[in-house]
Amino acid sequence: MDQRDYETALYPLLEVRSDTVRARLERFASAATSSAGDGAGGTASADAIVINVFVDQDGEGPFDVWARFEGRDGFALDRRFDDERQLFGVLWGELGWEPEVPGRPAGWSRDDLEDALVAAVATWLRPLLPAQDDGLIWRIESPDGAVVADNI
Repeated sequence: MDQRDYETALYPLLEVRSDTVRARLERFASAATSSAGDGAGGTASADAIVINVFVDQDGEGPFDVWARFEGRDGFALDRRFDDERQLFGVLWGELGWEPEVPGRPAGWSRDDLEDALVAAVATWLRPLLPAQDDGLIWRIESPDGAVVADNI
């Protein structure tokens, strides 16, 4: 299995969450740029919304996708949305991974899996981002903080 095959197998599992994630991303963007975004009547200031892709420690398949705010009010906005910032997650349940994502293909390193996951998440999220012209930057980062896609 190559990276493209892996992404193709994963995409339907991500797509199921698209409507929910699109609505969340729109709320995040609105809060990051609105005058009442910080909840205290002041001006919210977030320069960017960063999407982080975290691969499970074992690197076998499970992963999480979280959004976070960067900027003056980043911390307050992160707390405001708290668990809603999780856009996708894979948990270990009674019967295995939930949802049942493809495992790491034989011969792949943890880094190979991470690269495929980040690429798949970027492909999934690009069309879900709100169309805005307000200077807000959207960025995808790998777990080590490397920028994968800037101003997506």
